[in-house]
Amino acid sequence: MDGRESVARRYAEHLTDDDLLALTGGRADQVAALRREPTLVLDLLDRPGVADALVAARPDEAARFRYLSPFLVFAAAVHRVGDTLVGRSYVADRAGPRSRVPVFDAPVLAAFATDPVHRLFLAELLASYARVVSGTVWRRGARGWRRQRWNELDLPRLAALLDVVKPVERPGVWRRIGDGALFLAGVFPEYAERGLGVVEVARLQRATGLRLESAEGAVGDLLEELAGRAYEKAGPGVPRAVVESPRTARRVLTLVADRYLFPVTLDWLPAPGA
Repeated sequence: MDGRESVARRYAEHLTDDDLLALTGGRADQVAALRREPTLVLDLLDRPGVADALVAARPDEAARFRYLSPFLVFAAAVHRVGDTLVGRSYVADRAGPRSRVPVFDAPVLAAFATDPVHRLFLAELLASYARVVSGTVWRRGARGWRRQRWNELDLPRLAALLDVVKPVERPGVWRRIGDGALFLAGVFPEYAERGLGVVEVARLQRATGLRLESAEGAVGDLLEELAGRAYEKAGPGVPRAVVESPRTARRVLTLVADRYLFPVTLDWLPAPGA
């Protein structure tokens, strides 16, 4: 089984019959064919008309897509962004809230964003935060047992679970720390900047035992470094290119967010006559 077929089967595991029906344009007789040949799903998502129908439906069409899985919607967005990078010379990247600058390395980003393994990783990452998980664990300290709350997007509290869970469960916590760091850096950087002050960063380093070189710099740089370091400790399951260059993955997530979640209008040229 080649890499593309293996990825296609992973897609199929996420997709419901409603998803497949939407991909075929409502042709129920084609759903079984997509189940038999999941690589056809990747081919369909690479068609601009199909992907656009899933992520940019008009208000009068929205009812048709209300039962789609988050994975399919995000997969369509990732495919669409990846396809639009091909042949470009520069890519917009975040320079601040609602501020973007052109970066002239689009071929590098396109190579990453069109790799089926990377597309699957990003779609699964985005879909995994469609519903944020939180909970409570009990921790024994010098003064007895106390309740400890955690939330997937509160990275210091999430990292504190490393001292609570069994050793066999720690790779899963590390994986989720990496996911959360990458997700916040790419999709909700302003939220991260508000929530990760000096005290929170100190707690994060203490809980993880990591000495983060970017701890005193920009929060975005801190999150990218944290993602890479956490993924290294998580072990297999994360594409090597993401572990080695979380910034590349973050930039694709930023493009998805800018285009489909929180649209940003780019205006780098002066208006005529200005």
